[in-house]
Amino acid sequence: MKKILLLTIPCIFVLVSKSQLLLNEVYSDPGKIKSEFFELYNASASSTPISTDDLTMITYFETNTQRGFYVMDLPNLSVGPKGYFVGSADLPFDYQGVSGSTASDFSWNSPFFTANNGYIKKWVKRANNLADGNPFYDEEILPVDFDDFFFRLSGTGASFSIFLYQGGVLKNALNLGCGGAGGVLPSIINMPPLWVDMSGTATDFLIDFSTYGSIPVETVQQDAGSDNGFIRTADGICGSWTKSSAQVQHTPKQSNGFGDATMGVISATATIQRGTAATGSNFIYDVTAAPTTSFPVTLQVYRDGGVDPIHLDPADVFIEQNVENVVTDGPFTTKFFPYTADMMLVVVSSAGCIDKIMYSLNEGVLPLKFLYFTGQSRNNLNNLQWKIASNENVAGFEILRSYDGSNFNSCGTITGTNKTGEELYSFSEAAPSANKVYYKLKMVSKNRATEYSTVVSFSSTTQKQNLRVMTNPVKDKLILNFASNKAQVAELKIYSLNGALLQSEKISLNQGGNIVSLPTTNSLNNKAIYIAELNTGDEKFSVKFLKQ
Repeated sequence: MKKILLLTIPCIFVLVSKSQLLLNEVYSDPGKIKSEFFELYNASASSTPISTDDLTMITYFETNTQRGFYVMDLPNLSVGPKGYFVGSADLPFDYQGVSGSTASDFSWNSPFFTANNGYIKKWVKRANNLADGNPFYDEEILPVDFDDFFFRLSGTGASFSIFLYQGGVLKNALNLGCGGAGGVLPSIINMPPLWVDMSGTATDFLIDFSTYGSIPVETVQQDAGSDNGFIRTADGICGSWTKSSAQVQHTPKQSNGFGDATMGVISATATIQRGTAATGSNFIYDVTAAPTTSFPVTLQVYRDGGVDPIHLDPADVFIEQNVENVVTDGPFTTKFFPYTADMMLVVVSSAGCIDKIMYSLNEGVLPLKFLYFTGQSRNNLNNLQWKIASNENVAGFEILRSYDGSNFNSCGTITGTNKTGEELYSFSEAAPSANKVYYKLKMVSKNRATEYSTVVSFSSTTQKQNLRVMTNPVKDKLILNFASNKAQVAELKIYSLNGALLQSEKISLNQGGNIVSLPTTNSLNNKAIYIAELNTGDEKFSVKFLKQ
């Protein structure tokens, strides 16, 4: 039954769901006779499938004569743990070099779609029909075989604006391409409220776009080319979106890659304090630094099920989760059995996506004497750094390397120093040619006892370029890590969230990892968020940071 939206609208609050279904791929620009599709990823390892009956996807369109929204009420199906859910404009469907694919759960142009509580509607900002449930919009009939749900906007800020809801609660907001604005476009914020009347028993809801000025938005700076779209390079991982290309291919119903502890902008620790079979062991974890916009941060604890070591999979057992609303809320301790189990920490940002996944291998992991173990890639070198307490008890370290995350072999040794108390150590080696390399440390005490660190990993510098903030929040100096695919000169700029240029500087980049340092000027206010943009001439990369 249609509801009539009253002109007097109550206060409406924007909530972001902590549910685990996320957009993972968007094929937005099908070539000739090809079909649009999207992929959702279930980031939960829970054995209970997630229903798609109350999911809604909304895209914004704007032409010279019309503005409004396409609304897709997803069909009543389900997606299993660590699983993928795909909808397409046709089935079978063609996309980006693939013909006749059946890797889709439904076509939105098929009778199956509508028979299972699904629909697509086009709502145009207009007030001719006041009895259709939307006094500010009129519904228009869509063409048969509709293949333009992801409508390309002109101008800058975003080529595609997409919103995903579950039970009327916002889950994902995306600005894809053409600069990837850091917030919801002003043209959308200025749109009148939209009533969404869901099929069956799914929750109907009202969207007040005027409240969308501060919601977290995931972005892609690069614009999709012909026969192209956008994907996450790691399933469910925040900020891993990129445009698809000849090197980055769409893979509906298949993994895009795995998250690890090197991703994201949230700094966290995860260590195991090993106990006994009777007492169990303790998993100690904490957020140590993060941009204000990342909070509240959800920390999910899993016990490794052993089917696919290092990667979070359906065999891994969820134990509990804790939430940090501010950085001082932690640390947390979770007791687990068996005491020899390997553990994982999944760090989820306020946007509902996974910031990073941290793996703790339980081989007598350093109990609190190990302060941190980290690494970065620079100038074709993999650089490791670690800090320990009680250095007077340490004889030395063996550095172990692996190409699969499971089988480790020695690649170097470091002798302990004579310093008492805390000590800092480092190790470097030429970056191997493998796409992925993992490191852990074997610490040998003076009484010959051995203990092992957690694992850090590196991606090959031959993979796509990427930009990361090394220290966030930023005080007087912005330090960035950029993996460049060649030696080149680039331009680094700092913008305010409303697009005002505040700083600009030319920088020289080496092939491989680069650490870029830029002193911040007085034009940057404390407790404010800014955007750093690196322009190589071929592509633009951007990342947000908080000025402290």
